[in-house]
Amino acid sequence: MSFFDGLVAPQPPEPETPQVQEVRLVRYAPPDGNEEHAPEHFFVPATVEQIVEVGRGGDMRVLLNGWTVWRHSATLRLGVYLRRIPAEGGPSLYRMGRPRAGDLRCGLRLADGRRVTTLDGQPWPAPEGPPRPTLSLRPQTSRGHHLEFELHLSQLPPAGELVLVIEWPDQGIPETATALDAAAVRAAAERAYEVWPDLDPPRPPESGAPIGYSIISSSDGAARIMAPRPASQPWRPPVPPPPAADRGDWEEMGRDGITDLDVVRARLARGADPNQAPPGGGTILHDAAERAPVEVVAELLAHGAVVDAVDEGHETPLWRAVCHGKAENAAALLAAGAQPWAPVVAGRSAGRLALRTGLAPLFEDLPGYAPLTEAERAEQRDADERAEVFRGMYTEGLSVAFVAGIDEEEAVRRLGSTPEASPVLDLAADPGPHGTGPGGFDPHDWDTSERFLGVRAVPGGCVVVQPMGYRASTPTILSALSPETKAYGLYFNPKGGTFGHYSEDGVRTLDEEIGLSAHEESPDRHWLYRFWDWDRKEGMWAAYELAYASAMGGVRIATADSVVGPPNRWVELPQGSPLLQW
Repeated sequence: MSFFDGLVAPQPPEPETPQVQEVRLVRYAPPDGNEEHAPEHFFVPATVEQIVEVGRGGDMRVLLNGWTVWRHSATLRLGVYLRRIPAEGGPSLYRMGRPRAGDLRCGLRLADGRRVTTLDGQPWPAPEGPPRPTLSLRPQTSRGHHLEFELHLSQLPPAGELVLVIEWPDQGIPETATALDAAAVRAAAERAYEVWPDLDPPRPPESGAPIGYSIISSSDGAARIMAPRPASQPWRPPVPPPPAADRGDWEEMGRDGITDLDVVRARLARGADPNQAPPGGGTILHDAAERAPVEVVAELLAHGAVVDAVDEGHETPLWRAVCHGKAENAAALLAAGAQPWAPVVAGRSAGRLALRTGLAPLFEDLPGYAPLTEAERAEQRDADERAEVFRGMYTEGLSVAFVAGIDEEEAVRRLGSTPEASPVLDLAADPGPHGTGPGGFDPHDWDTSERFLGVRAVPGGCVVVQPMGYRASTPTILSALSPETKAYGLYFNPKGGTFGHYSEDGVRTLDEEIGLSAHEESPDRHWLYRFWDWDRKEGMWAAYELAYASAMGGVRIATADSVVGPPNRWVELPQGSPLLQW
């Protein structure tokens, strides 16, 4: 006999429902020890009972009802208690509309001196290193004269004094500080119970396996009864037809036709001239040397392609192969008699370029080989080390000026402000509402943010940045920063192109677009910083441009955070300032 005999109603047949894809949990691991959301799918939290009044005003009391503690984070449980609910039209907890400036604000003063509040923004730009803790509101419930809410602290509080501070001007609650028991919270974290300790670890994203957990939800309403719109075909970009094999020339090869050995063979068989210049300049061997498999290069050479033909830029196929890192093609061209040491562009040979790359072993045993000098090796090593600092840096829309020989305070003065008006910030500890410091500007308000420049000291000088704008690189700013020194500004235009300007002793002397392929008129530093190299390592395209700019500006950058992280100071250029002109 069952305990529930006679109580269970018969179950009617279930209607057929669409099959839902299975969703599985995988092993939990908080990113960088920072739990922005309570991991309630994985743990039963421990609790710390602590009932204390933390604020009062008029007919309202705010009480801490205790803590819910997870392995790496903790949630404060708070309750708001009303003695009376005002008549319609008076101030109310339950009014509709947007939050107001006089609403409730909460914060914690941690034992290490950091302040974490519900008003904080995230530091902007985001700094390197572990994330700062956040204090965020969790879903709330209300029951007439009583409202409950939770504040989630994304990291366990450090050992030592912990103070909760609340203020609610609209409800007459003054700023009130209450000491809490951080030791009890930290101890409770060990009691949080992991429900699924034996879950499989997350798989790499490319495996297609689930990572973390998913929340499946559905909504009823008009969507269930409205007739669907006719389905439209998704837009697909036009795709050019594949290159035809039944032609006796190199027309309509497209970009990838040269990589198709069968097409190249078929066209050669129909009389295509291996020394004919295809559209775009150079010979077909030039195209093959930089992009095609070595079998295509060999086929063209076998049909009489001139191995050292030059294009309109005086480049040879071997030069192209070296610049694009095509080792097998370079080897095939050398075997066919290509001249490794003949001057090609700006007096430089393909072989001398190759000695600065991984293709060097192909050239070291050839007649006429002369190794790079110790000075050349040291110079290239220094340039590569400078660039490595910036590997993988996101630069779209960024402008930056590198200025030699002045410190932050002098840079601030030259930008028309004072050190007192542009104080040193600690955005990790006190990011302010927009992540730009207490009372800072909104970086997404273009009309305001385009007048702010960040300043940060670096070895040998300082850096001036504007993360989303061109202002830091303008000749006017550079001329203001460079009296009795030099400054180089760089702008990564999101519409295309990377533009540099150089000023010395307050005078603009150079405007250039950099990062393009080095050519006959390029200065030596364009070659040193590999503007000719189309086979740069992953994440190094903008890195060499930044390294070049920092060297031109006379400073050495130790970490990328000096450019893309939060600055030490923000300087506001006032409306009407001549520094806002180009």
